Amino acid sequence: MPILDLGYRPWKGPLQPAWTRWLVVASTGISLVWRGTWLKRVLILAVVPVLAALTGFVIFEQSVNQPEQRRDFLRAMFEQREGRRRLNNQPTVSDRFNIDVDEVLRSPEKTRHVAWSFMLFAFFRYPQTFGMIVILGLVSPRLISYDLRSRGYLLYLSRPLTPWEYVWGKACVLFFLLAMITTVPALIVYSAGILLSSSPEAILQTWDLPLRILVASLTLMLPTTAVALAFSSMTQESRFAGFAWFATWIMTTITYGVLTSLTMIRDQSDPTSLLRERWMLVSPYQTLGHLQETVFGLTPDSNYQIMPWIVVGLVTLIGFGIAYWRVARTLKA
Repeated sequence: MPILDLGYRPWKGPLQPAWTRWLVVASTGISLVWRGTWLKRVLILAVVPVLAALTGFVIFEQSVNQPEQRRDFLRAMFEQREGRRRLNNQPTVSDRFNIDVDEVLRSPEKTRHVAWSFMLFAFFRYPQTFGMIVILGLVSPRLISYDLRSRGYLLYLSRPLTPWEYVWGKACVLFFLLAMITTVPALIVYSAGILLSSSPEAILQTWDLPLRILVASLTLMLPTTAVALAFSSMTQESRFAGFAWFATWIMTTITYGVLTSLTMIRDQSDPTSLLRERWMLVSPYQTLGHLQETVFGLTPDSNYQIMPWIVVGLVTLIGFGIAYWRVARTLKA
C-alpha cells in the first residue's frame, strides 16, 4: 500500500500527563547544554568551594568539645575586619551581622546553629553567586534566542505545548544547573556536618537549615533565571543576550560602589548601614546577598526590610512575563 494512502492515524502509544509536558523541553535542553566542554569545566570549578565549606565544618566540629579552640574559631570567623584592607575603622563581621560572640559561646546549642548558618551563607554569598553569573552567562543566551532564530520553537509548540510550558521548561534547564552548584552541594555539606558532629543533638539544633538552604536556593534561582530568559527572548542573537547579562552585573556593581563611596565621603557614614539602607537595591548582587542573610537568620530584626523582597518578586514576574510575551507573540506572527 502506498504511504500516501495511509492518511492520518490516531496516536496509540502512551500519552504524558498535561502537567509534565514541560519536562520534554527541560530534558532536551539539559541534554543539549551538557555537551558543552566549557560548561562542564565551570561546573567543576563551581563545586570546588564545597571543599572549603567542608573544611570549615570539620574544624568547627573538632572544636566543639574544646572551649579554647571553639572560642578561637568563632573569633577568627566573626571578628575579622571586613573589606580588603583591615583598617581600624572597618566594621567586623560580628558588627555587620550584630552577633555577640561571647553570648554565642555561652550557649552551645546556639553556637552550632550560628556557625553553620554563617558558613552556609558564605558558601551561597560568594563563590556560588559568582558561579551562577558565569554559568547563566554561558547557557541562558542561547536557550530562547537560538530557537527564535532557527524557528526551533515550532518543533516544540507543534505538540500540545503552551508558550508558558515552553518557557517553564527552559527555566528548569537553568534551575537544574544552579541546583547542581548551590542546593545539592549545600545539602551535602550539611549532611557531612551531621555525620561529623559529636552529639546527636546536632540534628535538633540545626533541623531548620535544610529548609533555609532550599529557600536561599529559590531566592537565587528565580530572579536570575527570569532575567536571563528575558534577555534571551528579546533578541535572536545570543551574543547580545550574553552581553546584556554580564553588563547588567558589572555596571550595577560599579554603580553601587561609586554611590556608596561618594555617600561615605559626604556623610562620613558607617559602610554597614549604607550596605543595608541606601544603595542596596541598585545592585542585584547586594540585594540577593541581603535576602540570603535574612533567609539564614543573620539579619537583625531591626534591619529587616520588605522592599528587597518586593523588588525581587517584581523582577521575577516581569522577567518571566517578557519571555512568555515574546514567545507567544512570535508564535502568533
